Amino acid sequence: MTLPLEAAFPSTQDLTSYSRLLSDVYDAEFSGKRAPAHPRDVIADSWARLRRRGIRPSRGPASAKQAEPTTAGAAATSELDSDALLLTSLIRANLGHLSTLLRDDTAVLVVSDRHGRIVARSGGTQILSRADDLGFVEGAAWGENSVGTNAIGTALATRRAVQVHGAEHYSRSQHLWSCTAAPVRDPRNGRTLGTVDLSFEVADAHPMSLGLISLLAQAATQDLRERHHRDIAELRAASFSATRDLDHPWAVVDEWGWIVASHGVDVSSRIPLPRGLQAGDTWTTPSGEVLISGLDRGFLLVPARASTRQADAPPETAITLTATSTGALVELATPTGSREVRIPSRQADILFLLAAAPRGLTAPELSTRIYGTPEHDVTVRAEISRLRRHLGDVLVAAPYRFAPGITVVGAR
Repeated sequence: MTLPLEAAFPSTQDLTSYSRLLSDVYDAEFSGKRAPAHPRDVIADSWARLRRRGIRPSRGPASAKQAEPTTAGAAATSELDSDALLLTSLIRANLGHLSTLLRDDTAVLVVSDRHGRIVARSGGTQILSRADDLGFVEGAAWGENSVGTNAIGTALATRRAVQVHGAEHYSRSQHLWSCTAAPVRDPRNGRTLGTVDLSFEVADAHPMSLGLISLLAQAATQDLRERHHRDIAELRAASFSATRDLDHPWAVVDEWGWIVASHGVDVSSRIPLPRGLQAGDTWTTPSGEVLISGLDRGFLLVPARASTRQADAPPETAITLTATSTGALVELATPTGSREVRIPSRQADILFLLAAAPRGLTAPELSTRIYGTPEHDVTVRAEISRLRRHLGDVLVAAPYRFAPGITVVGAR
């Protein structure tokens, strides 16, 4: 369930008075006096967490300590750094109109890793200088345990977008700032990559920054989701030649365990893979042992008891070609299943020409028939390379023709 966004303040019409009220609430809460209002639940919960851990509000500069190296080992550190680099590239690719705001020198955009360590930041010279004074710098640890309630640390703790304004911060040194952060989750493995944060001085803050930063985080997640869909399609095509002759149950999964294709096995959409799984391993699952074969960015899983020998007479693969207004619909059918792929017109032309020439055609010959000249042979080879990404190894070269065991049962 997605929780509704909760802005730290309703409008900018009387921000000065509201900021003063927050200061009065803060002073009362930490002096034991009767507060004029209650802090928001997300803030009260964060303050309570910090009090239980024995962390006191700091009256001096915020902690700008460098994040301590992880103790989980080199592999975990490499994974953390890789995730941080990936998140930074995704955020930069989706900045759009936010770039103008950053050039106005009123806001700092910050990317953190999933432990709250700042890995990148952007902004004008003056606002970055003021952020330096706060310790809001690359390499600094901004989790709740390091600097108290703040947008980055509290977003990570609550796993939701959070806006923290003025005296809602646990440390007094941060009371002149208004910050908004949202966690970014990798939909491929469910892991939090880190956060994206937008910070202003309180006088420049706006409640709409919460929606803006949430959309930026969602855009990064959507980019990863679309990338995953493309990777799955390519892996499915690449696995076709490795599985079409198998006469026993199998499943193809990507590196995160998502099912790409399967036959004869009862599986859900994802199989949680153990860490460090490699080709050649034997893995014990609730259904029994499976053998692991490596594929490009994925694995082929077969029962350990099954014969890995291909059938003496490989089963035929039938390809049906149907012309469409934009190219062709290709159906690939084997005794263990079928799938459909839509391809554009140039790739369709190649398949139809090869279907009509069983002995095959060279790239210059295909170029002549498609373009009227043999000089576009490089373009033809590029189109065939794309075909293989979509369909698998259904074509062989020298000359180009359908692979043995492929039967074209329909063509224009």
